[in-house]
Amino acid sequence: MVSAAAGAIADRYRLLKGLRGGRWRLAAYISIFTAMFTVFTYLTTSDTLLAAAVAAAGLTTTMGLNMAAELLLVSKTPNYTARRLNSLSVVELFILAVGLPVSALANLVHPKLGEAAYSLFIAAASFVGYSVRRALGVNLSPLTPATLTLTPVLLGTFTIHAYVRDIAKALLLSASAYLLGVVLMEASREVIDSKRVGGVKPFKLLQAFLTSLLSGLTHDLEDLMSSLGRDDEVRCELFVIRREGQRPLALVVSDIHPGPFRTVGSSMMPSIIQQKLGEKGFEAAVLKGPSSHEKNIASRKTTEQLAERLAAEAHALLESNVFESSFIMPMRNTLNGASALTVGIAGKRIMILTLHPHPMEDLSSEALPDTIPDDILVVDAHNSFYDGFKALENSSLEKLRQLVERLKDVRGQTSKKAMVGFSRLVPADIGLSEGMGAGGVSCVVFEVAGARYAVVAVDANNAMPWVRDMVLEIGGKYGCVDVELCTTDTHMVNAVQLGGRGYHPLGEVVGRVELERLFDEVFKQAVGSLAPAAAAHKTVVVKDVRVFADLLETIAGIVPYGIKTYAAAGLAASVSSLALALIL
Repeated sequence: MVSAAAGAIADRYRLLKGLRGGRWRLAAYISIFTAMFTVFTYLTTSDTLLAAAVAAAGLTTTMGLNMAAELLLVSKTPNYTARRLNSLSVVELFILAVGLPVSALANLVHPKLGEAAYSLFIAAASFVGYSVRRALGVNLSPLTPATLTLTPVLLGTFTIHAYVRDIAKALLLSASAYLLGVVLMEASREVIDSKRVGGVKPFKLLQAFLTSLLSGLTHDLEDLMSSLGRDDEVRCELFVIRREGQRPLALVVSDIHPGPFRTVGSSMMPSIIQQKLGEKGFEAAVLKGPSSHEKNIASRKTTEQLAERLAAEAHALLESNVFESSFIMPMRNTLNGASALTVGIAGKRIMILTLHPHPMEDLSSEALPDTIPDDILVVDAHNSFYDGFKALENSSLEKLRQLVERLKDVRGQTSKKAMVGFSRLVPADIGLSEGMGAGGVSCVVFEVAGARYAVVAVDANNAMPWVRDMVLEIGGKYGCVDVELCTTDTHMVNAVQLGGRGYHPLGEVVGRVELERLFDEVFKQAVGSLAPAAAAHKTVVVKDVRVFADLLETIAGIVPYGIKTYAAAGLAASVSSLALALIL
C-alpha cells in the first residue's frame, strides 16, 4: 500500500510549519499590520496617546510575547519557536485587519453593527490562534496557549472602543468574543476526541505527530504507537559473502516494514542496518522481503538494537567455517506479466519478484503460496510506481503466486567458481526531498559460469517505471545478462514534503541525466571490484518486537471529520460573538 497518510495529514496543517520568509520578513508583516491598526485608531479617535498604545500593544503581544515564549517554553515545548509563533501572529493580524473595513462599513449602516461585526473577527482570530497554539503546545496546560493568544483581545478592545467610545464595554465585547473562540475550540476538541484510536485521543496523537513532523522529536509518538501496537516476531535473512581482497559483503532480506515516516519507528531501518554493518567492517545491501504496514517497528531504538544484533551475527558468521563457494546460476522467469530474477547463494534461492511495468507495491507474505520450500526467500522488488495506486489487486497477486508456485522446484545450474562485486554510492545532490534515503544506491554483481547478473538496491520508496528500464540498459553496458532494480521502501522520505502524497518515488523529480550518471558509476565500481567469493547464510529471528499497523491511515480517516467539526466550531464562535455583541 502507498502510505500517503502522513503527507495528507501534514497538508491539512501546512500553516503550522510557518509562513515562508525569515524573521525580518515576518517582522515586516507584523509591523505593517500593526501600523494599519494604529492609523485606524488615530483616524477614528484623533487620540495620539491611544494610537501609540495600539502600536505598543500590537508589537508587544506579537513579536515580544513570541520571543519570550520561545525563551521560556521551547525546552518544554519544542514547537514553540519565535518564527513559527510569529507566522501565527501574522495570520491573526490578517484576520483582524480584514475586520477593519468590514466593521467600518457596518458602522455606517448602524453603530451597533460596527462593534458587533468586529466581535465576529475577534472570535475568529482567537479561535484560530488558540487552536494552533494548543495543537503545538505539547506538555502544556491549556492556560498557556490561552494566555499567549492576547493579540485579538487587546487590538480588538482598541478597535471596538473606536466605535463605542466606552473602554469598559469594548473590553467586555472583546473578552467575550475571545472566550467564545477558546471555549468552542475546546468543545470541538472534545467532540473529535470521542473518535478514539485504540483508546487514545486523536488530539493527543495529533500533538505527538506534529511534534515529530515539525521538531523531529519522536519519543511521544513512538510511545503512543507502542501502546497501540502488539508483540510479534521479525525475521531477517542474513547472507555474508567473503570476497578475496575485498571487504566482506552482508546482504539482508527483512520482513520488517520501514515505516511510518521520517525517523519514526523503523522508517530508517535499511540505512541503519547498513550503518551498523559498516561499523563492523562490512559492505551492506538491504532488500525488502514480503511485508506490509502491519510490521512497522514502534520505536527507532528497537530498530537500532535489531541492526546491532544483525551486525553481531554477521561478524560471528564471518568467523565461522560454513561458507560455500557454490552459487546457482541466476535465472529470469516470466509468467503472465509477473517476473522473477532468482539468485542462488549459500544454499538459498533469493527470488526477486516484480510486475514491472505494472504497479509493484507492498507484497505481504499472505499473498504467497501456502507451501514454499525452505530454500526460497522471496524479495519484493517494490520498483514500479503508479500515482494513485493503493494496493496490489487480486489478479496481480495471483500472477505472482502462480509464478512462485511454478518455480518452487526449478533449480538452476550450480557453479563452484563465482565472483561477486559490490559498490554503494550516496549522492550528495539527491536526498530526501528527491526521494532517496541515507542508504543511497547499492549494486551487487554476480558472475557465475562466466555470465554476469546484477541486483541494484536503492534506498527509496518505489521508483518510476522508466528507472528500471534505464538500470537494465546500463547493466547491459557493463556486460550484465540481466539486472533487477529493487527499492528498500524506506519511509524516511515520507512526509518530508508537506501536502499531497508526501514523498517522491525515485525518478519523479530527479531527471534521467542525474540518475544515469549515478547508476553508471555504481555499476562501474561494482564490476571493477569483482572477486572470487564464498557465501554463508543465517536466519535471524527476534521475538516479542513491538510492532504496529499504519495508524496514520486511521488518523487520516479521522481528519475529514475533525476538519468539519473544527470548522463548524469556528463558525459557531464567530456567529455567537456577533449575536452576543448585538444583545449587549
